[in-house]
Amino acid sequence: FFFFTNKTAYDMLRSLVGSEMCIRDRLSYIFLCGFSFVPEKEVRCLAQNIYFEARDQKIKGQIAVALVTINRVNSKRFPNSICRVVKQANYKNGKVVRNKCHFSWFCDGKSDRPKDKIAWKVSKVIAKAMLEQPGVHIKNYGERWKVNDFLNGATHYHRKDVDPYWNREMLKVAEIGDHIFYIA
Repeated sequence: FFFFTNKTAYDMLRSLVGSEMCIRDRLSYIFLCGFSFVPEKEVRCLAQNIYFEARDQKIKGQIAVALVTINRVNSKRFPNSICRVVKQANYKNGKVVRNKCHFSWFCDGKSDRPKDKIAWKVSKVIAKAMLEQPGVHIKNYGERWKVNDFLNGATHYHRKDVDPYWNREMLKVAEIGDHIFYIA
């Protein structure tokens, strides 16, 4: 996965691919390409979830987190918008109860402002591609790739270094990077 350490490296890549920004995962030859970075509420919520849950993962792992978020939106058991899914938590007196939410980053008490600018841009491109925003797509071996749900509807995941109580009644469908994915 290419991380650009300065603006010059980023500009060099842009000049190589034209007006598109493309980022390649070194091992899988999957390219993320996007034209615009127009912030939209749902795109931002999905990008935040990708960033805070999986920015240290390969592209496939980041896409998997996006798929789980989208699968939850499509499930009757979860809220019907990305922002509501991402911000699903226990609330007391109108405030989020610390460490009582579906995605740990949302209620861990830390800042929800992305600090790694390149990882944040990657998260936004993935979010836009997953939501099929105009001008943004994913390429696999040079071909435009429509990402199908390779998790078969998974709505849950956790890091490999934890063993939550809720996974005992679920069907494990994949291990990608540091995460294990489940169908309820």
